Amino acid sequence: MRVFPLLLPLALLLAGCATPQNNYDPLESVNRPIYAFNDSVDKAVLRPVAQGWSNYVPGGVQQGVRNFFGNIDDLFGIPAALLQGKWHAAGEGTGRVVLNSTFGLAGLIDIGSDVPFKKQDEDFGQALGYWGVPSGPYLMIPFYGPMTLRDSVDPLSRLAWGPIDYIDPLAGQIGYYSVAMVSLRAELLPLDATLQDALDPYAFIRDTYLQRRWFKVYDGEPPHPLPMALDDDGDDDAAPPSEQATAGTATP
Repeated sequence: MRVFPLLLPLALLLAGCATPQNNYDPLESVNRPIYAFNDSVDKAVLRPVAQGWSNYVPGGVQQGVRNFFGNIDDLFGIPAALLQGKWHAAGEGTGRVVLNSTFGLAGLIDIGSDVPFKKQDEDFGQALGYWGVPSGPYLMIPFYGPMTLRDSVDPLSRLAWGPIDYIDPLAGQIGYYSVAMVSLRAELLPLDATLQDALDPYAFIRDTYLQRRWFKVYDGEPPHPLPMALDDDGDDDAAPPSEQATAGTATP
């Protein structure tokens, strides 16, 4: 995982020699082989392990693991919400983290939802989008999956500062990421049939990811459709905060 930052400069260097197939995927000729590689690893290793996890690990354990990593998401969501001026969301996120990290046994039990403190869905990529930073090129990262250059700030922040810093030795860090990956893949198992029915699974994942991120930046109320086709106007999906305010995004 710590080699991930090295992939971003490489992607930028390759951007100049790639032929774009849509406004956000200038690296499609590079991304598609990486997707094929990730897909082969998924079919050979990750998906069977996730199926075993889903079928044989007790439901309470699975839920506890999801709660634990969800609590970490809540922690990183607090500063992301503050950067967007979402004071209520930051407050509820703080309440969740405090309750779940203490009475919830390090997040294994989601007490915050019973209070209730609504679970927030904020990250640093959304915060940058709020302030007008464009998404940059779509990237398919080996062993990771879809991302945009702007959204890479979120996993990079977790590498720079996060629970992994307190886990030692290396075997513990590998175990941490492995459990997180298997748990997330198990949650996505119901979507496998939809992906198998897609005419172009790569394009389906790409377009779904970009649309989802577009809606999240604008809290579900984007000012216009995402211009993904080559004949659409422009390639910048982020507007200044003043325009976002009219779309329902909180202003700082």
